[in-house]
Amino acid sequence: MHLKELYLSGKENLNKNSVDNPALESYLLLSKTSAISNMSEIYAHPEKEMDAEIIEEYLELLERRVNNEPTAYITGEKGFYSRCFKVNPSVLIPRPETELLAEEAIRISRTIESPVVLDIGTGSGCIAVTIAGENPHSNIYASDISPEALKTASDNARMLHANDKITFVRGDLLSPFKDDAFDIIVSNPPYISETEFETLEPGLREHEPVLSLLAGSDGLRIIRDIVSESPYKLRDGGWCLLEIGAGQSERVRELFYERGFREITALRDLSQRERVIRAQWKK
Repeated sequence: MHLKELYLSGKENLNKNSVDNPALESYLLLSKTSAISNMSEIYAHPEKEMDAEIIEEYLELLERRVNNEPTAYITGEKGFYSRCFKVNPSVLIPRPETELLAEEAIRISRTIESPVVLDIGTGSGCIAVTIAGENPHSNIYASDISPEALKTASDNARMLHANDKITFVRGDLLSPFKDDAFDIIVSNPPYISETEFETLEPGLREHEPVLSLLAGSDGLRIIRDIVSESPYKLRDGGWCLLEIGAGQSERVRELFYERGFREITALRDLSQRERVIRAQWKK
């Protein structure tokens, strides 16, 4: 089978099975099994003969994707803020929408001399590593309750030359840390309600870590805990930044206000959804 023929057959299979963006998905799976590194190669060398081993491996990956396994887990990587992160089923797959959270944390960090930042529930480490890469003057702590997630985050930090700027800590939310330690607390916490979880697409519901998604009957259990505990860990004038779910903005802003935070602002993503809440703590 020729290169282009294999690519097109995969694209058709994915399209038939209602996989979004089948052209890109077919290319990503094909690039995992062969030496191609650019879509243009498929059209520059369409008659290239493919080895039987490559064809077999590609068809196996295609079958996994058709059965709802996320492409990022199949290929083992996902792009975030112009960096490539290793991912596996122990961590949530980084989303483009979360770049807004990282971007705002970076912006605030640049207003503080040698800022100390805590990334709660670091997962793949995409937020912590991104902040470290974009603000080399920052001192970052990244926590997670999962040892497997911490290993993935640490591996990513090492691969992306940020391991000397990040301290990884295993623990539940803010419990491992002392008082008045941070200028910025940032988190993309679990925020899916139990009812909403049942409506998620199969690839998300069946493959990504439930611990990183579910947050009680209303989706706010973890957010409540972070908002409640953050004042004990923030320095005067420090900031807490949280990614939130659809329809949660008003209630999360209320939680911050009731806890004594001020300068509470919702930031909208490219689809104009209120995606991030930031709030400042002043003693």
